[in-house]
Amino acid sequence: MISTSLRVSVPHQVHRSPKLPVTMLGNVELVTLTLEKAQSVEQLAELAYTRADRFLLLLVENGAIAVKHRGRRFTLERSQYVLLDCAHSLEFTASGEYSILGIFIPASLLQARLRHVPALIAQPITCSGSPWRIASNQLKLLLSEIRHIPMPMAYGYGSQVIELVSIAVEADTQSTIDPSGRHAIFRRCAAYVKANAADPALGPNKIADAMGISVRYLHKIFHESDETVCEFMRTNRLEVARKELADPQKAHVQIREIAYRVGFRSQAHFAAAFKQRYGLSATEWRRAAGRELAG
Repeated sequence: MISTSLRVSVPHQVHRSPKLPVTMLGNVELVTLTLEKAQSVEQLAELAYTRADRFLLLLVENGAIAVKHRGRRFTLERSQYVLLDCAHSLEFTASGEYSILGIFIPASLLQARLRHVPALIAQPITCSGSPWRIASNQLKLLLSEIRHIPMPMAYGYGSQVIELVSIAVEADTQSTIDPSGRHAIFRRCAAYVKANAADPALGPNKIADAMGISVRYLHKIFHESDETVCEFMRTNRLEVARKELADPQKAHVQIREIAYRVGFRSQAHFAAAFKQRYGLSATEWRRAAGRELAG
């Protein structure tokens, strides 16, 4: 049996160029590691170092990986996973055979979907029940088919990955992280916002009234997810607009009309918010999506 023992701690003042192959699904990045790639564990830490604005969900499918992060040392065994903050240094040790799946998720997108993220960092979690089986099967299918997926669809699948992972994490941690049941209320509020994004009157007062809670309690629930109610509304509206701009069946719809449909009343505000979030203007994104489909 081949064995390897690797240890890496990447200080923030040192820059290294990672060589580990990364599979892109829009804003989500997938990395698979096996013993056959002897430097995989070391390169994973280097890869995380270059992604300070992301979280890394590390899932051990076989073997065991020792981790040092945020002042904690622990070992992940088969069917366990952990959420790591790439803004902080990481140290991994691997011995013997192993198979690992790494998922890099933008911090802002995960925090918009999953509450109590700070409480989950560097806490080993055991996969349980069907949510992880569903997520794992979907991830394996996407990895096998990624070369056939055009860019606009890849962003959609990336959003699905975040949703599936969040559901699985919630299923594994709800009894310990959220015994009060506030997360269920947050999910209801989030679903209401998504269903009513185009409503110009949508705001904290209307959301609270619809949910039967006080505005103060609504703000408290969203504060625990590290995003305000208004920030969540804006993020949701931008994501809907991004998907519509990439939809070839809506290529004839003017950008200002799409912005209006998703709840923006100022085209200038929409343009600035879209460029800030995605790094491209709405026009540039639509053109890029069109070229990808055409190719």
